[in-house]
Amino acid sequence: MEKYMKKFVMTALLAGSAFVPVAEAAQVVFTSPAWRDATYGGGEFAADILGTGGSPDFYTFCLERNEGLGFNTTYNFTTSGAAEAGGIGGGNPDPISEGTAFLYELFTEGTLPSYSFATGTPAANAARAASGRILQNAIWALENEQSVDFANIFIQAVISEFGSIGNAMADSTRAGIGVLNPTKTSGSPNDPFYRRQSVLINLPDNGMAAAMLGGGLMLIGAARRRFA
Repeated sequence: MEKYMKKFVMTALLAGSAFVPVAEAAQVVFTSPAWRDATYGGGEFAADILGTGGSPDFYTFCLERNEGLGFNTTYNFTTSGAAEAGGIGGGNPDPISEGTAFLYELFTEGTLPSYSFATGTPAANAARAASGRILQNAIWALENEQSVDFANIFIQAVISEFGSIGNAMADSTRAGIGVLNPTKTSGSPNDPFYRRQSVLINLPDNGMAAAMLGGGLMLIGAARRRFA
């Protein structure tokens, strides 16, 4: 299991809100970590919120199967509780599911059962890449982007947690887990490629440093985690 570093940021309190959007001015760059299978189209991949000092700030997964995302490219972004374009099987916007939020919260805490977090050797890197593919496929299924594979260990985990696949696919009410919606830094919102692949983010943990950049100072004592 990898160690975690915590960096605390102090912000003003917004009471009664389950999810706090990040301000418009924030920017992010995505990169492919050394252990990722470069032939695979989804996550796990790294996100670096510019100006926060972390590199990377967190690791994340795709929510839509019909949108792309470039590595080492700067994007503007906002956050919400939903993927803005919605992908193949969702609405527009498309709220994340209970199962997706549950799995990603455990992943960001480093406590997701059966996920291989170790890296640093070829065998460890391969095991982590395999875990990332399995989790990505579970997330896509929970977001109606592909059919459900009931043999997937993370699908089995959410069924155990929520009682049924239907309950696991219901809109999430879990505080803090949301969506980072990237856009190009230039061009028109009418451009079909202006909006890019929506990804998961753990707020307030991973997002409050970004909120500070845009003046959206909304929560107090929020912890920003990143993988060491």
